[in-house]
Amino acid sequence: MSDDNMQEHLNSAIYGPPQTKPDERRAYMGSLRERVALQVTNQALADPKRQAQVQPLLKDFHAHGYKALLNGKLDNAITGPYMKMLTDANVPFTLVANETAQTAEKAAGLLIVADTAINQSNVD
Repeated sequence: MSDDNMQEHLNSAIYGPPQTKPDERRAYMGSLRERVALQVTNQALADPKRQAQVQPLLKDFHAHGYKALLNGKLDNAITGPYMKMLTDANVPFTLVANETAQTAEKAAGLLIVADTAINQSNVD
């Protein structure tokens, strides 16, 4: 094994495997921007009008096989109605409560994501 390979192997054993685009993954609750179909910020998630805007889109998201990532660090009073909407529309969702879920107003509160890149230009 060359010295470079040995160092890579040691680093991987100590720190875990290298992760692609770690800053982007922190911003998109562990996902990547290229996979996001819709993003709703924490601030917008608290607005009841936003629920009415998101609900009609869920049928299409379900048809495409997308799933939802919901910020698990937010109060249940905010996320509860979205969990019900997602369940009613048969859109699978995951509550994300790890270090990628942020509580800042402009951070992601709800993401609709694909398993692969869809490269949608406008996700807000």
